[in-house]
Amino acid sequence: MSQSLSIVIMAYNEEASIRAQSEATARFLRRIGLDGQVIIVNDGSSDKTGEIAAELAANDPIYTVVHHHTNLGMGRAIRSGYAAARCEFVSQLPGDGQVTPDTLQRFLPFLPSHDLVLSTYTKRDDGLIRKIVTMGYQLTATAILGNNCAFTGTMIFRRSWLDKVSLSCESFLVNVELPLKMMQAGVKPAYVTIEALSRAHGRSKVLSVKRVVNVVSEMWKLRRNLAKSQGQVG
Repeated sequence: MSQSLSIVIMAYNEEASIRAQSEATARFLRRIGLDGQVIIVNDGSSDKTGEIAAELAANDPIYTVVHHHTNLGMGRAIRSGYAAARCEFVSQLPGDGQVTPDTLQRFLPFLPSHDLVLSTYTKRDDGLIRKIVTMGYQLTATAILGNNCAFTGTMIFRRSWLDKVSLSCESFLVNVELPLKMMQAGVKPAYVTIEALSRAHGRSKVLSVKRVVNVVSEMWKLRRNLAKSQGQVG
């Protein structure tokens, strides 16, 4: 297989899981025989996440580490990781290990024919509160952004599209912004189904009233942005 793949791992205070997730990702790339890059984005962690990432990079050139001095949020972490990507295709994984690197195996058959491969969940081991929040998010996103945003943040896309679309979302909505803008430009994605495991360590950073309000606000901004782009295209 001739493609190369950069995998971005976002981490904020994930010292209990970042080593295992990063090493598993490196093993995955080597096992499938891809020229690969593991990009660890330490988003201003106050624990040992940054130290662990730096240690990994010092001992293995497959790792690239991006450090934020302060916590800038998931959107900025993803965008920083994408900016550091050097391979033909780019993907991302959470630092908490809820989505394993082997999951990306399902995406690979589509890369020769698609610039974008998206995923939906068949199973997600979340608690009741997280399930309620997720349902609320899906209903709100559908109402504001339409029916074509029912996909997860786990995707693979051709890196050259980062030079063609402008990303501005500060939250995890950047994972919606990029695919929607690519589709608006005419890209037809392939879809796979995946599973997410329960968190083995720590807790989710997205379950707060402030974050929910910010995400809804960003949805409206993204809607206006997409409408403006559509008008320019038309």
